[in-house]
Amino acid sequence: MIKVMKFGGTSVGDAARILEVGRLTALAAISTEGAPVRIGLVVSAVTGVTNRLIASVDGVLQGRPVDGFIEEFTNIHAGIIADLAAAGIDQDLLASAEREIVEVTSEFENLLTGIRLLQECSPGVHDHISSLGERASTPLVAAVLAGRGLFPRRLDPRAFLLTDSVFGNASPIMEEIDKRLADIRASTASEDRVMLMPGFFGADIRGKITTLGRGGSDFSAAILAAGLHADRLEIWTDVDGIFSADPRMVADAFVLDEISYAEAMELAFFGAKVLHPRTIAPVVARGIPTVIKNSFNPDHPGTLIHASPPPSERPVRGLSTLSGVSMIGLSGAGLRGVPGVAARVFSAMAQKNISVILIAQSSSEYSICFCVATNQRVDAVNALEHEFILERGAGLVNPIESVGDLSILSVVGDEMRSRRGIAGIFFGALADADVNVIAISQGFSERNISTVIAAPDTERAMRIVHHFFFNTRQAVQVFLVGSGAVGGRLLEQIRMQQVHLAAQQVDVRVCGIASKNRMLLDFGGITLDTWKKRLSEVPDTPFELLPMLTKISSARLLNPVLVDCTDSGAIAKSYEAIFEAGLHVVTPNKKANSADRAYYRSLRKTANRRRRQFLYETNVGAGLPIIETLKNLIKSGDRLRICRGILSGSLSYVFGRLEDGVPFSQALEEARSKGFTEPDPRDDLSGLDVARKCLILAREVGFNMDLSDVVIDSPIPAGFDLSGPIDNFLNRCRDLDAHFATRVAEARKLGMALRFVGTIADGGCRVGLANISASEALFQVRDGENAVSFLTDRYTPIPLTVRGYGAGPDVTAAGVFADLLRTVFWNTEVL
Repeated sequence: MIKVMKFGGTSVGDAARILEVGRLTALAAISTEGAPVRIGLVVSAVTGVTNRLIASVDGVLQGRPVDGFIEEFTNIHAGIIADLAAAGIDQDLLASAEREIVEVTSEFENLLTGIRLLQECSPGVHDHISSLGERASTPLVAAVLAGRGLFPRRLDPRAFLLTDSVFGNASPIMEEIDKRLADIRASTASEDRVMLMPGFFGADIRGKITTLGRGGSDFSAAILAAGLHADRLEIWTDVDGIFSADPRMVADAFVLDEISYAEAMELAFFGAKVLHPRTIAPVVARGIPTVIKNSFNPDHPGTLIHASPPPSERPVRGLSTLSGVSMIGLSGAGLRGVPGVAARVFSAMAQKNISVILIAQSSSEYSICFCVATNQRVDAVNALEHEFILERGAGLVNPIESVGDLSILSVVGDEMRSRRGIAGIFFGALADADVNVIAISQGFSERNISTVIAAPDTERAMRIVHHFFFNTRQAVQVFLVGSGAVGGRLLEQIRMQQVHLAAQQVDVRVCGIASKNRMLLDFGGITLDTWKKRLSEVPDTPFELLPMLTKISSARLLNPVLVDCTDSGAIAKSYEAIFEAGLHVVTPNKKANSADRAYYRSLRKTANRRRRQFLYETNVGAGLPIIETLKNLIKSGDRLRICRGILSGSLSYVFGRLEDGVPFSQALEEARSKGFTEPDPRDDLSGLDVARKCLILAREVGFNMDLSDVVIDSPIPAGFDLSGPIDNFLNRCRDLDAHFATRVAEARKLGMALRFVGTIADGGCRVGLANISASEALFQVRDGENAVSFLTDRYTPIPLTVRGYGAGPDVTAAGVFADLLRTVFWNTEVL
């Protein structure tokens, strides 16, 4: 059995990691069921060394001294040697490794000196320098292996890994590599039990060092595995395997147990950093199972890549992103119906050695666009300008367009070929995240759908698409404006439910709390046990909404929701700006929905255009499902005939207490102390609050009216002084006790109850005092309850009635909380 193991830069990043490589190699070399195990070992440069080598070339060309780079290179490896000595590795073995590293260092110094003198660096010299990191780390690994009694045969890639002469991104010549490794492949000699080779580079037919592209040690290992006809390839890195998405972007991403070769190639090509994009091709040809494992967590099984993994439960296996992308566009009337345009485009790219990443063409043949790496953007544009210079001069082709700062987001899965609706879910998720799709591409295999998006949208797009396909935890970022009675209760309810909701895969995170004079923002989440203390520590400055929106918008959160628990007309007038900033709005504030008709309509257009939710169930009846019930009746085709309701919890309480014989002034004070009234109880007594609620319900039915169209019969007698401070007004309310006692007595004589009622009928709205008979649903409503009866074509002669507590901070906060949870992107199974 032959097993090839590759260890990346972090896996050989210091002495401790190199010792672990030795331990894992020794374990792998133990015979299994009597069959001898031969190990092909491929190692990368020590972490960061390759970057330093590449930077040294630019540094020397800019005039920096050679000595500094040589000293840095020497110190890194000398430090590891010292640590290995301290760990007990034999001094003679380390001395041999040190001599080899000194030779590599001398080579490095000579190359940099030549660059300094010539003031240029050819691609071949650049590759030569880039390969020195692996050539320096390999002797260190060899010494550790020898210390374990595993004296490796050293394989020089320059002798075995023949490539073409494309410096920086060479391709292997597999037939020749297979021939060169034939003797080693067939060897049974003990010295060939462990074979150690530096990764990342090979050599062309002239013996010139060529590199295989950044991260090419994976590719080297796959080439060696194919050349040795290995039974297994293990890529050891610093993560547990291939994830369903980049875990740095998606906290709920998980390790994939098994995937197919094709899925691995798609994920790697479109940005999965665990695997070099070209790694899979050599092992596919030989059918070599490949495992991605974590050298920092070797007991984890990792991800197995092979030909026939079991079918996935879900059509999408994983997501990946490719950043640093630009799009080039060619368009013009002269393209339509002209054969060979695409061939000319891609030939022009090939001549400049520019790889085309993604292609899209309009069905009208008017335009063709494609993506390239951003560092090749200028060359691509120039190549097309040159290729189509005649057409440009004749006006048949428009100026070449290019757009930078883009990413490609891809969903990948073999099962996508047999499942319908995948594209709909993908693009629907992006729309919900307010991510603009710039271009789309799907291959013939149907196992990949890719879209080009703006780079700043990448993380948000990844998170929501991952959630839609894998039902992982959904975050709701709450920004509360108004931390008074209702807002404070809401925060307490969220605190009490956070653990339970987390178990339901919903993360309700309060990221902002604002009062009139303070604003606390923390996008990581505010601990709700201490929010009052933290808010009190914020400098006392008047709250401004727009700066808050700017900060939230720049954070590019996935599901931000502004909860307006104020009665502010100014904030209500800012809801359109809130939608434009990408936030949903949840509010008990009635000011927006009872504003003028133009704003009312504009608000909904903006919310729809920006795909933001506007949720306001608590505008009428606090936590009662009054608005939703009415909407469902209308949506189902029912027609409202008459709506009558007790829509003020405060007046419900007051008139209930009047029936008990309590004076009006006392009943009003009780309602105020229980939090049933508006901050200024005159808003309730004026009838304006109930009028707003009636208007909101009427507009849901389709009435085209404004607040001024609602007829208000105030319960307060005409001429009563409503002016002045609140306390002065409350003191004057004793003068109303006799008036209301008389009205209650008159209703009782008739066998009726005095109530403050809102009525919607005959195309209009009216609010005012009414005597309610004992046969009506509203007769028993009191003590802060609300009730609404809907007499409709279907619900007649007995109306549909919604009844319950409709006032108070707790029930209002509960209604707001319910609306808040409706912003969660609940997703059904994708089958």
